[in-house]
Amino acid sequence: MNRSRRWPLVAAIVVAIFSTSTLAIVSSAENAQAADAQVLTDFPADDFGLWSQSSIYGQDQMGFAEQSKWKQLWCTGWNDPACSSYDNLFADLILPPCLSDTDRSCVAAVEASGSDKVLKPLTFYQESTSQKIAPYLFNTGTTGIQTQIPGGGGLSVWKSSELDASGNPKLYGVHVLLRYIASCPANRQAGACSIFLSDFKGSVYPITVGSGACKEFTLAANLCANSTNFKGDERIALSLRLDKNLTGWIFGRMQNADFAVEPLDTSNNKIRLEGDVTLVPELQASVPKSQIASDPVLETYLRDFFTNGPYPGNGSLDYQDNNTPYGIGHSVTYAEFLAANTTKLLSINFDKFKLFTAFEKHLKAYTPPASNNGRNIMRDTNSIFWNFGASTYIGNNACSADKSALQGLVVTNAPIYDKGPPTYIDGTLTYHVAGIHTNVDGSLFRGRYTYIVKSTTARCYYGFSNAPIQATVDVISADNSSQVASTLVSEKNGFIKLQADNFTFSSPMIRVKLSQGAPAVTPTPTPTPTAKATPAPTAVKKTITCVKGKSIKKITSTNPQCPAGYKKK
Repeated sequence: MNRSRRWPLVAAIVVAIFSTSTLAIVSSAENAQAADAQVLTDFPADDFGLWSQSSIYGQDQMGFAEQSKWKQLWCTGWNDPACSSYDNLFADLILPPCLSDTDRSCVAAVEASGSDKVLKPLTFYQESTSQKIAPYLFNTGTTGIQTQIPGGGGLSVWKSSELDASGNPKLYGVHVLLRYIASCPANRQAGACSIFLSDFKGSVYPITVGSGACKEFTLAANLCANSTNFKGDERIALSLRLDKNLTGWIFGRMQNADFAVEPLDTSNNKIRLEGDVTLVPELQASVPKSQIASDPVLETYLRDFFTNGPYPGNGSLDYQDNNTPYGIGHSVTYAEFLAANTTKLLSINFDKFKLFTAFEKHLKAYTPPASNNGRNIMRDTNSIFWNFGASTYIGNNACSADKSALQGLVVTNAPIYDKGPPTYIDGTLTYHVAGIHTNVDGSLFRGRYTYIVKSTTARCYYGFSNAPIQATVDVISADNSSQVASTLVSEKNGFIKLQADNFTFSSPMIRVKLSQGAPAVTPTPTPTPTAKATPAPTAVKKTITCVKGKSIKKITSTNPQCPAGYKKK
């Protein structure tokens, strides 16, 4: 099975055609399954996958609505004549290393640590010899906008100054993939074509280089780069130069993470991701179809799915029937599903929380096998990862839907989790995760979760000012009881970091409540009084009467005196 993360459907589509008589036979045989009939599903943690090379592929619908009649395209480049006519093209471009200060859409730097958690810079070693895609100036039509599409390289290998147990430098593979989606209907009218950068994903992991069988990537001089396992105590940092048009949220598998975005120039950002590697239990379930009826939750889920869809009958790759009695690849009724010997539900294309709830009683931890179909590679791992993906936010909250920047980072070791920002409901940010209680070895599985969000986005949720924000992080179990978990809240460099660790499963809910006190009022300083001169006492005026014969005068003054010839009366 291709365990890579679900991208737009590009593989050849198989449409099952059923005769009326066949449907009638199967519909009457609800209990006619073979004795070993099974229904299977799994939840692999490494659903990011590796592309073996940069590729361009798609479909020419040739005017048909039926997918079975579409022509599948595989292109050596944008100008490949075999792909000159298309309805949809998907360009998966592996980022090459940045070899100069002017390079863009590339891997700028890689750092790694051992158990000391001290990050040390790695040096570029080699790039795989797989197919490369040249840069291309995409024209959206005869009068349309031109978009510069970067080139695609191969897996880059980076060397540490530290030595492994054999005395050789430690090596790491870096696989970061950009996804562009182009549409161009057959009429090719002015402005009819379009292209956009939809998302990206990436992984860093230890590798060995040597001769022999190349399970994954080939380097120069026929050297083979094959993956190996993390020990579990490493810390990784990755710096990328990426187009500013990449917006939305980053999600992934790492812990104790840090995240930073800064402008590089008018069109590009520098993005830095840092975090500890993390163990993620991978889950699978196998249930005999004869026992489905004894699990009402599972039976209700499966009966509803094969009765109401939405996928049955459409040739979907979301589930596969094998060894069916009538050669049918996709059941369209519940009876046909039961009659098929083996049915596998591909969890990557489902609502994982609903699928988890349906199969929860039957899930067990396991380690998926490695695979390489020539285009997609899945590593054989000990389920310890450092990887991430990003996609444009498609929710309806205006604060999270800002398409001018990357909004934040959500990482967890939970097998099942929401790929996107927490939901803002009634003043609380809510995030769901799910998993089983125990690891492969039977030990209790402890959950970890980190949410880093732009300070402006968090303040937008609440209508907060620029004053400091306080936050509380709670973990609520499925029975609505509050768990004891260690939490961390901090704010720096324009991002708020919220972290919850050491919680248990099966389906806890992480709730974040932010608050902000009234802005501090700066007291107005009391002016220092200045000394004032004491005013002289006001002189008191007096009035006297002066006489000279029959003449009388009244004199008023502070010191009244009678004029000459007058006497004071």
